[in-house]
Amino acid sequence: MLNRKAKLRMNEHPLIKILNKHPEYTRLVDALKKGEGSAAVFGLGEAVRAHIAAGLFCHTGKTVLIITANESSAARIQQDMAAFTDRAYHLPARELPLGAKGIAASAGLTARRLEPLCALLNGENIAVAVSAEALIQRMTPPTAIAQCMRTVSAGDRTEPRELLAALINAGYERVDMCEGKGQVCLRGGYLDVFPISMANPVRIEFFDDEIDTMRTYDAVSQRSIENIDRCVIPPATEMPLTKEARTRGMRALRKTEGMKEEYDRLSEGGIPLGLEMLMPLFYPEAFITDYLPEGAIILIDEPQRVEESAKLAFTTHLDRVGSYIHEGTALPEQAELICQPSHILQSLDTPYTAMLFALTRTYGLIKPKCLFRFETRPMAKYIGNTPALAADIEGWKRGGSTVMIYAGAHAKRIGDMLGDEGVTIGIAEALTRDIISGEQLIVGQSIARGFEYPELRLAVISECELYGTESRRSASSSKKKPKLAFSELSVGDLVVHELHGIGRFVGVVTLQVAGVSRDYLHLVYAGGDKLYVPTDQLDRVQKYIGGDETTAHLSHLGTGEWQRTVNKTRESVKKLAFDLVKLYGDRLHRKGHAFPPDTAWQKRLEESFPYQETPDQLTSIAEIKKDMESDRVMDRLLCGDVGYGKTEVALRAAFKAVTDSKQVAFLVPTTILAQQHYNTLAARFSGFPVNVALLSRFNTPSEEARVIDGLKKGTIDVVVGTHKLLSKSVQFKDLGLLIIDEEQRFGVGHKEQIKEMRKDIDALTLSATPIPRTLHMSMTGIRDMSVIETPPEQRYPVQTYVMEYSEAVAREAIMKELGRGGQVFFVYNNVRGMETFAEKLKQLVPEARIAYAHGQMGERQLERTMLDFMEQQYDVLLCSTIIESGLDIPNVNTIIIYDADKMGLAQLYQLRGRVGRGARLGYAYLTFMRDKVLSDIAEKRLSAIREFTQFGAGFKIAMRDLEIRGAGNLLGPEQHGHMAAVGYDLYCKIVEGAVKEAKGEKEPVKIDTVVDIPVPASISTHYIPRESERLSMYKRIALIETRDDLYDVQDELIDRYGDIPEDTANLLNIALIKADCSRAGVMQLRIRDKEVRFVFDKQAPIDGAKLIAAAGNIAGARMTFGDTPSMVISRPKSDAAALYAMLPQFVYMLADCLSAN
Repeated sequence: MLNRKAKLRMNEHPLIKILNKHPEYTRLVDALKKGEGSAAVFGLGEAVRAHIAAGLFCHTGKTVLIITANESSAARIQQDMAAFTDRAYHLPARELPLGAKGIAASAGLTARRLEPLCALLNGENIAVAVSAEALIQRMTPPTAIAQCMRTVSAGDRTEPRELLAALINAGYERVDMCEGKGQVCLRGGYLDVFPISMANPVRIEFFDDEIDTMRTYDAVSQRSIENIDRCVIPPATEMPLTKEARTRGMRALRKTEGMKEEYDRLSEGGIPLGLEMLMPLFYPEAFITDYLPEGAIILIDEPQRVEESAKLAFTTHLDRVGSYIHEGTALPEQAELICQPSHILQSLDTPYTAMLFALTRTYGLIKPKCLFRFETRPMAKYIGNTPALAADIEGWKRGGSTVMIYAGAHAKRIGDMLGDEGVTIGIAEALTRDIISGEQLIVGQSIARGFEYPELRLAVISECELYGTESRRSASSSKKKPKLAFSELSVGDLVVHELHGIGRFVGVVTLQVAGVSRDYLHLVYAGGDKLYVPTDQLDRVQKYIGGDETTAHLSHLGTGEWQRTVNKTRESVKKLAFDLVKLYGDRLHRKGHAFPPDTAWQKRLEESFPYQETPDQLTSIAEIKKDMESDRVMDRLLCGDVGYGKTEVALRAAFKAVTDSKQVAFLVPTTILAQQHYNTLAARFSGFPVNVALLSRFNTPSEEARVIDGLKKGTIDVVVGTHKLLSKSVQFKDLGLLIIDEEQRFGVGHKEQIKEMRKDIDALTLSATPIPRTLHMSMTGIRDMSVIETPPEQRYPVQTYVMEYSEAVAREAIMKELGRGGQVFFVYNNVRGMETFAEKLKQLVPEARIAYAHGQMGERQLERTMLDFMEQQYDVLLCSTIIESGLDIPNVNTIIIYDADKMGLAQLYQLRGRVGRGARLGYAYLTFMRDKVLSDIAEKRLSAIREFTQFGAGFKIAMRDLEIRGAGNLLGPEQHGHMAAVGYDLYCKIVEGAVKEAKGEKEPVKIDTVVDIPVPASISTHYIPRESERLSMYKRIALIETRDDLYDVQDELIDRYGDIPEDTANLLNIALIKADCSRAGVMQLRIRDKEVRFVFDKQAPIDGAKLIAAAGNIAGARMTFGDTPSMVISRPKSDAAALYAMLPQFVYMLADCLSAN
């Protein structure tokens, strides 16, 4: 422990160290160390409190609990403290709707709550910020959490099933494949678990009852990342069940009406969903204070405010419980989930407590034993006002003060700007030494907010004061979107066989052929025809994705119908590819305007962006600027999901054009989007000499005339508008850049006009639908595309609940969002009943201003409603799914989706993405109606969308659905039809081939070798029990092309399933032999009757002379020539297994005979 403290002191932040020079501060540290409190500390401004709290944490070496009035101030204090110590946590208040039954919640909030609790139980010293509400919320006693925390290490002895049972009691859900937080899976001697505190799941490999090895692995690919020696597995729920708690709870539930379902689940050994809401029935009372070690320091930020907030939370909770009891959806015991505030506030009166006040005042519940008075000042804001900053620095300098400017990435630029004002100041990339009294320094690090201590003669300035934004958060380079694996195939799915067309997958069957058992994919076609596909040909089979499965027709075998469909698609794609290549070639030869390199203004605009750009944003910006600076006409497509930062990229391009005295037209499909983009541009360009105008249906005739006149005269630099911009009356003085948002949403006529406009000027098209990666790659060289795939860093993922719909829950969710000044989307996808439902909602939540909107309203009425909602004239927007396309309203942070089980996952994914876009935590409530009769189906439906709270397979399918939509947008509606006809994967292959042909690249002819070797080659159910995983692995093996591929699959098999059985090893070797034979032009390889037969294709790339010479060197080999050349090797004394063992040397010999060209 001493080492850790010494280490902390060594790494102490210079701004924390300097506090030791403050006499009042050192007195406060001594008092709290010795337990002479409670103390009252006066004169602490908001920005200083986090600094003092971090100092006390570092200098006392004790755990510190900081209590603030509300959630946002608790989160703020934790973020401010994070600049000084990495041991600061925020314990958010628990949020679970009381009246909800059958609720599934995403693990995000639970993980964030458990992290500090587990650290405290591990005996670590940490700083924890909590709100008044979190303080009075009842918690599971520390002993129960500690009992369910498991530390596992390599070499430990434990029975796998015992560990599994312990993890299920700790709240982990048993699944077939562990890919989401809070899941566990046992397969033979492997136990996979995804601890909710870790970024990756862990694979524990047992040898009998001993843990042999442990390693983390990637949840998407299921491949190992690195070995670990030990792992702490916290509970996956805040209320894990010990044996005693389960017994106590069941005893209470047996007597309680309406709790049969929960009781049955518990008696079966399971854990019902949303059990935390019944905590008083299972555990005695406990609070966050019970987790604190002895002598922990408690800081209460403005105690009066904390008490008021606690009282409000308490009375609101009692009101809610009362109304739910009245409805029959809650139990009286649930009132005890929150404690009487005065009871817990009085318990905070300890010798280690300090109350923090801005002004001198008293607090009734806690009498201070010692007083401390600081003099602190908030830092002035200098946004863009460098002369004022320079003058203040000179003033501080004269008074002998120390000035530290924490400018983050802007250090050099601030230094240059101050230099221009005649102030010379040093710059350090990072400050690791002590601060020297009286020095002035710019530091390339960040802190959240600046402050001033006159007694220390210290002034600290942060980016918040310099730019009006908090320190630029660096964007997390989040994982790229997961690829959809074949493992998502289940019985009844449609599949596409490249030669035979669309069939239905019935299952995997084992057939005996020539005395050898093999697995085959059983497919059924139109008219009940059956097709058995050998597993070594799975590279030709894909899951059918690309259209509505209900309208897709099964193909007829042996009729040539499928081949005609494929040929038709091929012809159409070929024409498209040739047209695109021609268009691209024409554009290369057209001269356009070459913009000059970036100006100082451009740099200033870009540095005022409050976030760290994502890597993809930076790449896109660089590509666009390069295009603009070249003398050819730019025509670039920029793709990325809503909120991924496309507008920022576009406005930088617009600004670049304006600085070269060119005009910019920003064309959007709807009035609402026009208003949104206009607001963004006007805000970002304020402070720069750029005149932005809006041209849409909402302009009055006089405004419209003024804008049109301004464009003609050149007084307007940037215009944002709908198709009005395309009318003949609009003329530009000198248009240099056209930006088009969501081009696919314009009508055909407008598209033609746009096409004419973009002939001679630079054009940038934006699309919010993600474009498939494969398509993006194959379009390289015929369409300039930039893709933003990295989501911007979100502070928190959207907290998702899947639950039965109840009016009480809806009211609670709406009131909670209104309470924090936000707005709510309520998605109700029944247009006919919407008006009636809106009336019901108004009666349910009379406090809220409710509007409704759907696609069948008059266009003007719809736009007016949406704009009023954007301008916060309404609190709740009841709407159909029209909001899924493109709307970005940062103040909306709660979405309630009615009948979510009737929507597709892609739709749900996009709808959920509409909230949680700002710094606030977003909430998504996916509700379904309880169907008493069809409870079985309801259960299945629920589990399908429950997956949605984890980024599991459902998420990957949702992403694929969206990509298909994107492909349709990119290539046009006609191509969308072809894609539906042949399926997405095959369509992508056809596009790739057509583009290569159009560009004059020769596609090598791939020969599909048929291999017939009578040796056992399959994956047994003992080795991989789950059928979908077996299929996935068959597909991986069928795609083996090289020895490296073979090694890769071997590694994956050993990693995931253990040592490879002989039958599976044969399968791998045969796959490689097949790939080598294909390259050598072998159509058929067969072992029968003591001989090996190779049949060659006519176009085989084999040197005949070499082949004949090679055959002469092999005993028993003879060549036959004719329509199909072949080589037969006879070995009368060898059986099939011996011939199979010789195959690699025969295949190597063929490789040596390949033609040089």
